[in-house]
Amino acid sequence: MMENLPFDLVSLSADDVQSLEDTYKALRAKFSISLYDSTDIPIKQFDLLNSGPDKTIGGTLLINTPANNLHLVFLKIHYSYYGLRSTTRSDYYKYQVWAFINSNKDFGRVLIRHETFNDRLVGLIHPCELEFKDDKPFDHKFYVVCNDEQKALLAMNFNFRNAVMDMGDDMLLETAGHSIIIGNNMAVEAEQTIRLVEFACKVAALK
Repeated sequence: MMENLPFDLVSLSADDVQSLEDTYKALRAKFSISLYDSTDIPIKQFDLLNSGPDKTIGGTLLINTPANNLHLVFLKIHYSYYGLRSTTRSDYYKYQVWAFINSNKDFGRVLIRHETFNDRLVGLIHPCELEFKDDKPFDHKFYVVCNDEQKALLAMNFNFRNAVMDMGDDMLLETAGHSIIIGNNMAVEAEQTIRLVEFACKVAALK
């Protein structure tokens, strides 16, 4: 029997509800979690969450760490489409999950993702990436852009970069001032969410 889930389940398919239930159970089995009022999670300030289809917060969990600065934000994504021979719009909803961290450091605006071969080619013509010449492993592995180089370099010290080295290939990290989000654009899945929280806990523990 399905337990009472702390998420907005309206208009979700049975498979998507099952994925949320499996994820919630996996989180409760591995971490200490609490329900959280999502009204003060400022998702609109992040470029990664502002693009694409409409997004609303369908539920938020607090991961009980010593600093209580790590939240899991479950975003309900609204998709619309028209069939090839139809003028009737169809709507459906999917969930994504993002880790939200309050940091004591001001990063400015920073985007971090795994670097691709195309990034290196573009960088030869239009260099815009923030470089870490004293940390070649990090510099080679990640693509980093920012709006304030001084803030980013100060906040992204060795301990931060060392933690980010464990970021999964599918994950993206964005900062906006003292706030950090980590996640991807894939639908919620239990194992993937556990990996996200394990990594986010390392970042949230940094001083």
